Amino acid sequence: MATVIPIIMKIVSIVFLVVFILSVVFLVFTFRKPKKVSLLSLILPVVISLVTFTLYSFFMHYKPSILVLVLMGSAGLCIGILWSQSTLVYAESGQVMSRNSIWYLVVWGSVFALTQLISIVTKKPPAIIMALLIMSTASIIGMNGRIMQRYFSVRSNPGASGEYLPTCSHCGTTVGSGSAFCNKCGNKL
Repeated sequence: MATVIPIIMKIVSIVFLVVFILSVVFLVFTFRKPKKVSLLSLILPVVISLVTFTLYSFFMHYKPSILVLVLMGSAGLCIGILWSQSTLVYAESGQVMSRNSIWYLVVWGSVFALTQLISIVTKKPPAIIMALLIMSTASIIGMNGRIMQRYFSVRSNPGASGEYLPTCSHCGTTVGSGSAFCNKCGNKL
């Protein structure tokens, strides 16, 4: 029985590697396609991240210090808010839609590369794993929280029930279809 467990673990790790590679390929080919936005689609990743963080904390029996929690949580929130700026949220045919830009993929890849590099360099001690998990969870909260804010902004717009209403990717303000710059923040669209 003791010789079977390492084989099972190796099979499980190979399956997860294949699933991960397929999900990355799927992300690369679909990240720019418009998607319908709903509250469930914004809340579910946050709930899954919080449950994962809670379970991981429970099974690792490691409680991060308040300093690590605040620093990594703040870094993650900042990354998430930055990441959300790469998603265009707009109304189309009475539905709230979103479309990611190339920067969505760049931020995702950078965060992934950073976590993998830190894991490889530090040999994955519990403190590092928990710090990265805190940052990852906070980034999901920051990104989806900001997109949720823009979702409600687009839904409350009286013109949201009809035509395409583009919004500024920096501040979420609805802009005219022919505008090159946002009237509110001045950034290039």
